[in-house]
Amino acid sequence: MRWRLIAIPFLVLATVVVVFQTVGSPSQPTSASVPAAPGSGRPTGPSVRPTPTTVTDISGHIVLTTPAEAVPDPAMNGAEGQIAAAITSGALPSGPEIVATGAGTWHTVPGAGQPHGTGSETRTYSVEVEDGLQSAEADQAFAAAVDATLADPRSWIGGGQVSLQRVDTGDPSFRISLTSQMTIRSPDLCGWDVPLEASCFNGWQGRVLINDARWARGAISYGTDVRAYRAYAVNHEVGHALGFSHQPCPDNGAPAPVMMQQSWSTSDDDLNLLDPDAIPADGKVCVANPYPFPGVTQPSVTSPSAAAG
Repeated sequence: MRWRLIAIPFLVLATVVVVFQTVGSPSQPTSASVPAAPGSGRPTGPSVRPTPTTVTDISGHIVLTTPAEAVPDPAMNGAEGQIAAAITSGALPSGPEIVATGAGTWHTVPGAGQPHGTGSETRTYSVEVEDGLQSAEADQAFAAAVDATLADPRSWIGGGQVSLQRVDTGDPSFRISLTSQMTIRSPDLCGWDVPLEASCFNGWQGRVLINDARWARGAISYGTDVRAYRAYAVNHEVGHALGFSHQPCPDNGAPAPVMMQQSWSTSDDDLNLLDPDAIPADGKVCVANPYPFPGVTQPSVTSPSAAAG
């Protein structure tokens, strides 16, 4: 009986230790329970946003001086990298030096105006520039180019459905943000899944992000006409903000739809490699065109389905 009186407390103590270790120790997560890292190629699901990335290298800006630095590496991003390298018209042209890395934050360029257009639906926008990117004078030049593009009757106001108004206070419908080449690649902005320089519309941030590398140098499809390319870049991304999706070339030699991805190509066969669901491989090649309503003052338009982003 005496050995039982000694053994029982030890058995109870051992049981308590085992239970504590089982319940209190954190379990190792499995691969199924860990969200995919942004840019990994694994879906994160609609409720998971990419981890924000902030670029802070403002003390010593990286300056891009040669176009070779912007040529996609076929080893990057798997199949997308190899396809992007095959679309030679998507490479960034040579041109002036640019600040490749800004501060990752933006400031609003002062300026507001009256609504442009006769459409009953008014959308407001502000103009922003990434901190550390350029001078105040260059900020005003960017804002003036944006305003002139969106006030042009060949732009979105030409459809007669929407009016556009610039504001510099409050909460605009969307922000048009000039952004450095490296900041725009952040997974919470435009990303870098397809390694070609691009601008984008980020819906959950309400930002039209204009790639400063493209703003400075344009695109091969536009040749040396950087001014026309800039109008295209603004109209294309604002088109996404208004709910328009990508479109293919309608016919050989026709003006490219402004919602065609002209930064990369005006050939359906090229763009089909990256977006086969939306763009057919039909051999059609368009001519670069920066406006949704070229040569028409007040046409009617039927809005397409909402853009994917």
